Amino acid sequence: MPEKRTIVITISRQMASGGAYIGHLVARELGYKYVEREVLYRAAAELGVDIPGLAGIDECCSGFVDDLMKSFMFGAPEAPYIPPVRRPVYDRELFETESRIIRAIADQYNAVIVGHCGYCILGGRPGLVNIYIHAPKDFRAQRLRSFHSMPAEEARAEIEESDQRRSKFIKTMSDSDWDDARNYHLCIDAQAIGFEAAQRMIVSLAEKMKRDMGV
Repeated sequence: MPEKRTIVITISRQMASGGAYIGHLVARELGYKYVEREVLYRAAAELGVDIPGLAGIDECCSGFVDDLMKSFMFGAPEAPYIPPVRRPVYDRELFETESRIIRAIADQYNAVIVGHCGYCILGGRPGLVNIYIHAPKDFRAQRLRSFHSMPAEEARAEIEESDQRRSKFIKTMSDSDWDDARNYHLCIDAQAIGFEAAQRMIVSLAEKMKRDMGV
């Protein structure tokens, strides 16, 4: 039986840049599976970790999942407070578990995968489209404040911490520089381009990849 050929779009994004929202728009337009929180839910089930109330995820952690959860608190607009995890799970264990889950999803579905170092986990795979969404700090801080009530200084601090932790985590796990444009087919400034225009650009690139692959 021939191997199923899929188109997978990975979206790496800076905190509060709108990457997850753009990913939703792209998945809806193309009819692809949208994957973000599902990866951590499935990893938690495999690792035997109970994460009550989990609503927002990201791909940065430092040492234990307890620290991971702290960094997730402001990972998505709808993310509530996340209680600490009882069983300690180290970064490498979580990363390898999520990697298996992401590869399994990519084998089965045309998908838009947001976060989780998807671009490096699936690197070299046919039909892969890697996207990086970024935006100026002031734009991101304003968006974060619109979702979570906090002072401007605190919003900027959360964003700077998130950028540092995510960069460190991905470098440690994959020896890859998260914000290096050479890792991606397309890098988009969400403030300058806008969400809808970003969607159109990504859809166009994915459709080209699909034509090139003959699927």
